[in-house]
Amino acid sequence: MLRTKLLKCVSYNTTKIFMSTNAETAAFENKLEHYKNLHALDTTDAKPQGWDEAKPFDSIPGPKPLPIIGNMWRFAVPIFGDFYGKDFVDIHRDLNRQYGNISILRGLLGKSIVVLFDPKDFETLFRNEGVWPIRDNIPSLEKYQESRKGVKTFGLVTRQGESWFRFRSVVNPILMQPKNIARYTDKMNLVADELVDNIKHLAKQNKDGEMPDDFRNELYKWSLESVGVVTLDTHLGCLKRDLKADSEQQKIINNAIQFFDLMYKLDFRPSLYKYMNTPDWKQYVSVIDFLVETNIKHINRALDKLAKQENDPENEIKSVLQQLLKKDKDTAVAMAMDMMLAGIDTTGRILGAGLYYLGKYPEKQEQLRKEAQALLKNKDTPITKEVLAKAPYLKAVVKEVTRLAPIGIGNMRRTQKKLVLAGYQIPENTDVMSSNLVISLMDAHFPKARDFLPERWLSQCPADISHKNANPFILAPFGYGPRSCIGKRLANLELDVAFLKIARNFEISWPHKDMKFATTTLYGIADPLKIRVKPVDD
Repeated sequence: MLRTKLLKCVSYNTTKIFMSTNAETAAFENKLEHYKNLHALDTTDAKPQGWDEAKPFDSIPGPKPLPIIGNMWRFAVPIFGDFYGKDFVDIHRDLNRQYGNISILRGLLGKSIVVLFDPKDFETLFRNEGVWPIRDNIPSLEKYQESRKGVKTFGLVTRQGESWFRFRSVVNPILMQPKNIARYTDKMNLVADELVDNIKHLAKQNKDGEMPDDFRNELYKWSLESVGVVTLDTHLGCLKRDLKADSEQQKIINNAIQFFDLMYKLDFRPSLYKYMNTPDWKQYVSVIDFLVETNIKHINRALDKLAKQENDPENEIKSVLQQLLKKDKDTAVAMAMDMMLAGIDTTGRILGAGLYYLGKYPEKQEQLRKEAQALLKNKDTPITKEVLAKAPYLKAVVKEVTRLAPIGIGNMRRTQKKLVLAGYQIPENTDVMSSNLVISLMDAHFPKARDFLPERWLSQCPADISHKNANPFILAPFGYGPRSCIGKRLANLELDVAFLKIARNFEISWPHKDMKFATTTLYGIADPLKIRVKPVDD
């Protein structure tokens, strides 16, 4: 019944079909053929340099697996399982301390994962990822997609190989083009103004100006509103003060958060959902169904609006959604779904972590405020792309936040050819993970690594703390290479505008013990974000 309902939703309210020109199609097919040839070279069976001298794959150190159940018992068995209840970051630290720069977890639901702790090996891995990089699919999403045949639900997140390349080739020129994203600066400015107004309102509810326990929900409202104006061409009204708990906007947020929580339970913890319809699986399906239906509804409205504007000579295709729809309706739906899932909890977490660090390090916050005051005459002065181009300390703040609190603790790839990593033979079709966060927090790579020091990213920076001393492959908060996050330019714009607006309007303090950070599907702050804010003078 649910599948029928979704298929009905895909019956768009307009018969307008956007097609590429024959010339564009021919050019793409030539490009595809070229990349097929490159891919064939990438997947050659040739031995890399040093292969014969490297140690065999079977000798990579790691926790000893048990027959049949492998190493899963370490995560699943209380008391005796040494990984049971541990955060993934702590597990990675344990592996690094015990086994060195490379280790392997064998017998994880029928597969093994190699974990790397040397940035030189990161570089080798990613420089050999090929033109069609592969990372392990998410089993729960694959199962959902299989249960909804005929419904276009996801874009890049579930694709591999040629299918991934075709989709990415369509969306890359739209979402990775700086000028396309820069057009949204004024809209991000308005969304940030709404967030600032809500923070002012919440501060008045407490004599200390302390934010409530559920303040993170305000950040999720901000991130959803930001995603909505780009992918749905719609101001969803997420930051309205009278927003009800049962409103569509709040339901989108709740379902997007639930999506990651449920994925963690299904794919990162022992679960029987592949063999039976467990309660978590049923809830997961319900969550995705709601998000798909909601996306399609808003895209239908956008299509109706475009159809009415079609014969208007003044109408110029500018928005991201319009450009995606011009390519293909299914592409627009799938990309909107990807960005809604990937753009709410993620940027909300990064903004939350950044506010915590700015509150904990008032001298760094003051440097950001001075830059904001120099660029924004008044607290309500609009932020423009020209303003952002003159804000180096702001960019340094965002980089330092993503170093200390990225949404992912590492990056995964599946090797497409033989590699030598840390002196060991790594066969093709091996899942390998770079443990970026663990080594980002090591003084050997970033002096005073656990301190919040945005100046390390400035061109004029003391040599002893400069990021230039660190391997550039360590910091990869949005991934690396062709498979890096498609929404990274949008995310950076959202964060730049929000941090600058908040610093211009408020003095933030953190009068509590240090924030706890934790990993489920994503990494981030785990305690209530009870920052205290005080309006600054003009």
